Amino acid sequence: MSIDQQPQLGDGTRNRLVMLAALVAAAALGAAAFAVFTHGSGADKGGSGDQQHSQSPDAFSLPPTQGTTEPTVLPSAKSAKDGVPVGYPRTLNGAISAAAHFYDIIDAFNPVAAEKQYRVTAEPGKEKQLGDDALRFSMALRNSSGLSLVGESDAGNYYTLHSRAYRIDSASKDRVRVWILTDTELSARGVADSDTTVQTADLVWAAGDWKFTSLDEKGSEPDPVAPDSAQAVNAGWRTLAYAK
Repeated sequence: MSIDQQPQLGDGTRNRLVMLAALVAAAALGAAAFAVFTHGSGADKGGSGDQQHSQSPDAFSLPPTQGTTEPTVLPSAKSAKDGVPVGYPRTLNGAISAAAHFYDIIDAFNPVAAEKQYRVTAEPGKEKQLGDDALRFSMALRNSSGLSLVGESDAGNYYTLHSRAYRIDSASKDRVRVWILTDTELSARGVADSDTTVQTADLVWAAGDWKFTSLDEKGSEPDPVAPDSAQAVNAGWRTLAYAK
């Protein structure tokens, strides 16, 4: 899940790291601050998606509300920028693929890498905002795991996501809100733990591609369930696969 070449720290980035490190320490940000990357537990708050599956003429033809283990084959990206897949079709499956691919490659345990990755996929005009948010959240995740605020992922320290299924909350030709069910693994100093989590992606069609418009949680998300299980199917999760 890490980028092949990690960016070097320039003076501007180093100064931001120092300031954000102070903010993280002062605010005592814990794992909850990184909820944008992991929602692994909690009572089901009741999704609003069924009410938001709009009757608008701009709405996509949404998939059936029932779940399935028959994979939805998602389109591939046209290219990659700084290790981030980019270039998806303006379709519902294109938006789902953009979210699922991104969660699969995000290097959430490397603050500098996470900042750069979110800048690449951010809605135009929000690159700095989303990059700074990702940097702060990544440092909070490291802090909650007992690690230094800044560092690179390695064999003993990493956080990985593997997209397994999806549910659509709302969709139109320009905006899609999708939940991605992921297998996750977090390792701190070689002690690994795995879980199933739900990621919430708010995407907007901009600059000819699907872009993240926010890292903030909005509304509610469904409970995580075991992928490909009867419970997942009953909860409306639809298995995903990537085009080969």
